[in-house]
Amino acid sequence: MKELKCLVCGMNINGSNYNFNENAFLYKNNEEHVEYCPFCGVGKEYLQSQQEVYKVSSEEVDLKTIKILDSAMKLEVFNGEFYLEASKLAKSEELKKKFLHLSRIEYTHARVHKNLGGFKELPLLRRVDYTKYEDDTQLLEIARKREEHAVAFYSKNHKNVSSNIIKGIFNALSEVEKEHIVLTSVK
Repeated sequence: MKELKCLVCGMNINGSNYNFNENAFLYKNNEEHVEYCPFCGVGKEYLQSQQEVYKVSSEEVDLKTIKILDSAMKLEVFNGEFYLEASKLAKSEELKKKFLHLSRIEYTHARVHKNLGGFKELPLLRRVDYTKYEDDTQLLEIARKREEHAVAFYSKNHKNVSSNIIKGIFNALSEVEKEHIVLTSVK
């Protein structure tokens, strides 16, 4: 397998990690066809062997964009924490894996925003008790609502950021979140 680099999260993709987080995708990567970044979930159009990872300079990012990136980072940490807790609460082993893999992807999204905004670290958010959700159907419903909220956030804020690179990243991450809506829709 030819090594690829994700232009969004910067991770290298190779024969030993192409299927990382495989339960967080509608279709599985294989060595011949890598459809998604296994770390942040963006589509194959963002996976290249030669190009540099998307970056923005401080001159390209205004204060409004910094505030939006801060909110995006917090949103993704919040969702990552939810999925991590949901992976412990889920009854189904399959759903436990799916939630754990979704958690990792959401945390990767948070790190993308951290890097774009030049923040020193991910925020520590207030812990939420999710034990009131008694079954997998309730956890999936909450997950789907969070993903819908994330898509709405990226759609709303896409036009408000000062950098075309960040606009492109918001579009890419919104597509990932749309797939997560399908993955978390109650069957």
